[in-house]
Amino acid sequence: MAERAKNVSLGQVTVTIPHPLDILIAKLARLDAKDLLAFRRVIDLTGHPTREELLQELRNAVDLFRPAFDDESPNLYPGNSLRLWRELWQAPLDVGQDIVAPALARRRAGYGDPPPDYRRSLVDGLGTSESRS
Repeated sequence: MAERAKNVSLGQVTVTIPHPLDILIAKLARLDAKDLLAFRRVIDLTGHPTREELLQELRNAVDLFRPAFDDESPNLYPGNSLRLWRELWQAPLDVGQDIVAPALARRRAGYGDPPPDYRRSLVDGLGTSESRS
């Protein structure tokens, strides 16, 4: 997330340093042994992210869990998240229930009630005999 990144000026060069949590979340796309080691190292040094903190961050990044568009580039975030939970916390994780559902509920609440289904009312209106005259 851009608001967590730090900008450091070195002479005429500005270096943007991403937040460690954003780097860890990006590692979920691959989750090799070295990526698991990075998670463990950051947690050992800082005590963060906790399970709940990481859950919240993954809910904030729920679009990472959308299905892939093609078979050549599968979305590994769901499976790798399950593996991470087992490795780090020896606990189960239900991606749909623990990450996707709460994130989508929060998104729906933020947008308010859905707008009327104008397309459906149009289709329903075309089915009446009066609208065909």
